[in-house]
Amino acid sequence: MSRQFYQTLLEQIVTWCLNAGGWLLLPAVCYGLRNHGEFLKGRLGNFSLDAADRKGPRIWFHAASVGEVNGAVPILHLTHRHLPRAFICLSVGTPQGHEFAKSQLPAWATVVPFPVDVPWIVDKSLKRIRPDLYVGFESEFWPVLLGRLRRAGVPALLLNGRLSRRSAEKYRFLRPVFQPLFQHFRRIALHSEQDRQNLLDMGVSPDRIRVVGSSKHDGLRLRVRPEAAARWRGLLGIPENTPVLLGGSLRRSECTGLLEVFCELRKTTDSCLGIFAPRHLHQVLPMAEWLTNRGVPFQRLSEIEGRRTRREAPVVLVDRIGVLFELYALGDLIFCGGTLEPIGGHNILEPAAWARPVFYGPHVEKVREEHRVLAKKKGGFPVRDFDDLRQQWAYWLRHLPELKSFGENAKDALDFLGGAAEKQVELLLQTLSESGARVGA
Repeated sequence: MSRQFYQTLLEQIVTWCLNAGGWLLLPAVCYGLRNHGEFLKGRLGNFSLDAADRKGPRIWFHAASVGEVNGAVPILHLTHRHLPRAFICLSVGTPQGHEFAKSQLPAWATVVPFPVDVPWIVDKSLKRIRPDLYVGFESEFWPVLLGRLRRAGVPALLLNGRLSRRSAEKYRFLRPVFQPLFQHFRRIALHSEQDRQNLLDMGVSPDRIRVVGSSKHDGLRLRVRPEAAARWRGLLGIPENTPVLLGGSLRRSECTGLLEVFCELRKTTDSCLGIFAPRHLHQVLPMAEWLTNRGVPFQRLSEIEGRRTRREAPVVLVDRIGVLFELYALGDLIFCGGTLEPIGGHNILEPAAWARPVFYGPHVEKVREEHRVLAKKKGGFPVRDFDDLRQQWAYWLRHLPELKSFGENAKDALDFLGGAAEKQVELLLQTLSESGARVGA
């Protein structure tokens, strides 16, 4: 066997394990998706495509889940605006992300499950999609797919690219494996200068790299619908002048830590409403048990949304995916999770789209640029720990009208970071033109 054979084999094994995909995890995928039969069929390459009247270039976009779809949506809209006859296909790796993408995109975009990264499934999918260009988002490095694309002469791009310090250290340890994967991309559009430095340390050629920001910021502005805020306020029966304390994307200890902060504050402001959304739904049960053990009334959002009951409890637990962004519109005091736990932060700019300031902890490695701009514009409030959050929220509960002006600052921060989608679509069009695809068709 050649050295290249063993190199490719090692790439596949390591990347499948690190990305939680591939045939090694197929039994778990089958079990976990037992209620998503059609999605599972699609992951095995059995999906249908409707490319009628699409005589332009064929572009395959891929986003891992809901978060990456948020960044993909403005890119797809701009691509369609520039190339109205193009066949645009978006693959998504999770059932929730797949459903979310279908809800966010018009009929001109085809949404399919992402095929499992094994040769026979990838080959089947490539024959169906027949892409002129492949575009991945954020940190999607799939060795079989990238290898097959290279063999077929199909250029690949990485947009909204991220390579955190933690991931860079992991990849650097296995540099001989991952360096060739990065080289598969014709161009890489990155979120921040730190991402660029991490890629350069991996040996990626600087002429392939551009730092342009994240199109997620453009996508947030597209998703703001005032009627959605009014609908949720009516559904949850929130009276005027009722303070709403909201914890979003909560991780680990944040799930019960925010509940404890809320319960302490409610001792002096008993009219307030708490809405709490864990990042992962399996955390809803321990949150419910925590509240039950302390005699705190609560309701699940799905029960209220299904019209099975009116909202009467002071706490609402968000037990479904895809609604947190709209719920941020209700918040007076908002905490964004993954920041008091050493996760690195989730999208701390989502509340800013609704002109709401945001509170977050010190762990902002994944959202460092957003943190920098929010701090500069005075649209965010960093906190050290749960006690600091409780003290700050106690102060602002007494000064909510003043806090609203900081919401406008947060919106200014979002506007400042916008425009990345246009820059990334320019790279896409340039790559298509260089490949000889039918850009002007």
